Amino acid sequence: MKKFIAAFLLILIYSGCQPEIKGQNIEKLPRSIPELEGVLSSGINDFLNAIDTGRQEIHSFMFIRHGKVIAEGWWGPYGPEYRHIMYSASKTFTATAIGLAVTENRLKLTDKITSFFPYSLPDAIGNNMRELTVENLLTMSVGQDPAGMGGGSEEDWIASFIANEPVHKPGTVFKYNNMATFMLSAIVQQVTGQNLFDYLMPRVFNPLSIRGIDWDRNPQGIDMGMIGLRLRTEDMAKFGQLLIQKGKWNNKQLIPESWVKEATSFKIESNDPSNKAPKELNDWAQGYCYQMWRGRNNTVRLDGMGGQFVIMVPDKDAIVVLTSNARSTQEELNMVHKYLIPAIKSDKAVTPDPEAYNKLKERQKALTLRPLSVVKPESEIMKEISGKEFILSVNDFQIQSVYFDIDNNVCSFGVKRNNQVSYIKAGSGSWKTTNSKLTSLLTLSRNVQSKSIDANYSVPQGTVKVGASYTWTDPSTLEITARYVEESLGSQTIECKFSKVNGTVGVTLGAKAVPVMTGAQGRTQVPAILRGVMVELN
Repeated sequence: MKKFIAAFLLILIYSGCQPEIKGQNIEKLPRSIPELEGVLSSGINDFLNAIDTGRQEIHSFMFIRHGKVIAEGWWGPYGPEYRHIMYSASKTFTATAIGLAVTENRLKLTDKITSFFPYSLPDAIGNNMRELTVENLLTMSVGQDPAGMGGGSEEDWIASFIANEPVHKPGTVFKYNNMATFMLSAIVQQVTGQNLFDYLMPRVFNPLSIRGIDWDRNPQGIDMGMIGLRLRTEDMAKFGQLLIQKGKWNNKQLIPESWVKEATSFKIESNDPSNKAPKELNDWAQGYCYQMWRGRNNTVRLDGMGGQFVIMVPDKDAIVVLTSNARSTQEELNMVHKYLIPAIKSDKAVTPDPEAYNKLKERQKALTLRPLSVVKPESEIMKEISGKEFILSVNDFQIQSVYFDIDNNVCSFGVKRNNQVSYIKAGSGSWKTTNSKLTSLLTLSRNVQSKSIDANYSVPQGTVKVGASYTWTDPSTLEITARYVEESLGSQTIECKFSKVNGTVGVTLGAKAVPVMTGAQGRTQVPAILRGVMVELN
């Protein structure tokens, strides 16, 4: 009776908590309060303090205990409704499809890779390639060195992989291999007659109520498998919860329990000679599973470049989800090990701490990446350029003109290419989000196939989500920063310098280099300066 009264008092104390939603056949996971689930709000606050004072750029986090979300946050312009690029965290979904196909007796882990692709075999096949199995792909023990990547649109990726003879006997040496995962996707398509994405739809995505997602394909129309999946933070959390529940969701076994156990267990040593960190401090030296990594504190994780993580802590019945553009992904994981896992104190409710919990709630609401600071007040030249078009000289980016419209602390920046105008909106000292066809500030848009499901969740066709801010760095220089929140990890910044000669206003535009992040796609290339002259809009 005393335990019942204590739990009831906890609920009364935390009166701002959302009620738990029963069952799992829902759009969202149930919500709860850290202390009700045996976790200290103060520990989560310490985690957020570490992010504030550290150098890691975190985009979102979600902390799940006993299947309930106890803390969550998004750093603007990122938000709960936006997908995030997963990079190699996509791989675990590919491995799951293999497990389901094995369960359906469509293939075996001992099957030889060459048996699936008789029309892609070279004239001569090496002995090691002949012995390569599905399980070798799953454990990154292919033996190829270098591993190789997919080529151009005319190249058969499958044939290129098979032609790359392993230098080590398959199953003996771990070496990270993106093409191994692509081959798993190709095998799923070969044995099921469906793309990986379509195959997983009724088996995983639909039961978890995951909507409005997509997965990039290679030039031959095969889902990438290794990368290319875009999910929301809560989608990632649901999948992690499915795995920690041993494949069961809403009282239905979506993935066989035996497969989940195998897929998350140690399979091969994952030591990387180039990583000099001591093993006890290195989350990449704890072993590899089936397209997942073992980690410290007996954790298992989905792991994507730049710090896209679903970290499962089975001993604590807990999950931590992170999306980021981290300078050091090990430092990102260190914060989880140092603050969040130790904050878990009991399997039952702990003493309430309303002060810490209320502080946590306020902090979660206020999270944001720092937008461009208001360096200078709005420039006098703003009045002359606002609402005006600038015709550009011929340039490699095929941009005909740009225009600016600044009003009420919002700058609209438009680009005309092929007689089509695309634009974004940027806030002064804040982020503004736009559904835009402007998929890069000054460069050509990406051209990649994808398979998606809309279900009224996606942005309008052909557009991307862009969060942007602007500032005047001096009376004649306007700086605009854009974040393509669903398409890339980093940001793009352009400087627009205005000048007035003989009564004519001109502009020069150029990309501003940004610091390189570990796991980012490389330093921003500064293009040739684009120049334009203002004209009156019709």
